[in-house]
Amino acid sequence: MTMRASGSRFGSWMMDAIIPSSDNRVWSMDGYFKGRRVLEYRTMGDFVKGQNFVVHVLPYPWAGTGHVVYNGSLYYNKHQSNVVVQYHLRQRRVLLQRSLAEAGYNNTFPYSWGGWSDIDLMADETGLWAAHSSLSRGGSLTLSRLDPGTLEVLRSWDTGFPKRSAGEAFLICGTLYVTNSHLAGAKVHFAYHTSTGSYEYADVAFHNQYAHLSMLDYNPRERALYAWNNGHQVLYNVTLFHVVHGGGGGGGGPGEA
Repeated sequence: MTMRASGSRFGSWMMDAIIPSSDNRVWSMDGYFKGRRVLEYRTMGDFVKGQNFVVHVLPYPWAGTGHVVYNGSLYYNKHQSNVVVQYHLRQRRVLLQRSLAEAGYNNTFPYSWGGWSDIDLMADETGLWAAHSSLSRGGSLTLSRLDPGTLEVLRSWDTGFPKRSAGEAFLICGTLYVTNSHLAGAKVHFAYHTSTGSYEYADVAFHNQYAHLSMLDYNPRERALYAWNNGHQVLYNVTLFHVVHGGGGGGGGPGEA
């Protein structure tokens, strides 16, 4: 479902991944380069209408679109660094900064669309994560579980998938799903299961209506995928994911609500 058309071609929007459902705030961050303004809407209805919002001005600019709101804090990648910042949205202040060791930045290992998307922060039912890569990993997409209170890396998995070949990625129940493109015709092409350290290839069609994904994240509270697609903010019902072993195809895919 297309919720709104606003902002530039690139950006990020989200609800809190785990906070109680009585909190219906929506956040929007337009652009991928040196942005500081975060718009906070009271409800999804207000976001759709573009009304009843307040502005947070971050003390440090962001890089990319891989931001996530988790338990009342915004986690984002600080511009020109591999530092992850935790900004508390009600207190309006930075609680924590920590370098993601060895992680590339400044378009060293972005997704295929570029845009300083080296570090992609995300959440699922099990916690807070970062998808990234490094020279020591040979550019392979690495998935790291983070402690949300300290930003320490609890454990990392090397998926073996070249990060620059990934269009976007999202995480559901500890499984990372990767698209093969950010453009029209994109498919969910690869899945990595952290529970077993195994992977599989897939061929699951993805409805990329506006033909340019710059953000794709799962929200476990809403059980939905949030996408920023060529200046459109889109919600997808999550009706998957069962991926057939052997690369011969997949089960149901994400469709617009």
